[in-house]
Amino acid sequence: MPPLKSPAAFHEQRRSLERARTEDYLKRKIRSRPERSELVRMHILEETSAEPSLQAKQLKLKRARLADDLNEKIAQRPGPMELVEKNILPVESSLKEAIIGEEDPTTLHERQLRCRRGGSARLKQNWAEALDFLQSLRASCAGCVNLG
Repeated sequence: MPPLKSPAAFHEQRRSLERARTEDYLKRKIRSRPERSELVRMHILEETSAEPSLQAKQLKLKRARLADDLNEKIAQRPGPMELVEKNILPVESSLKEAIIGEEDPTTLHERQLRCRRGGSARLKQNWAEALDFLQSLRASCAGCVNLG
């Protein structure tokens, strides 16, 4: 190395050394990078035969198809009333009868009064919540199921 005569020469030599160090570092990293098959196996890259310039559009199209499929399946899923009728959504038997339509609202009110007078403590505690649940189900499903 020649002797440094000015600060400008010092900075130039320092910059060239930093570039050489960065270049060596990058060369080492490139030599030790994993093969494409390894990146596919680790789910970093997707296995595709598409041209690299088209891979982003291919991925975007795949996601759009998935979103369409999910939206279609969500639109076809059963509502809460159907789930109660098929015994998928658990509810108490008295509430289920009311939801399905085997008991009218006046009978529900009478049952509520009986529970307040001396029925089970659990039913007393949950009755208001059950009625709120029933009313919200009726409101949300008014157009999809005839509740009688």
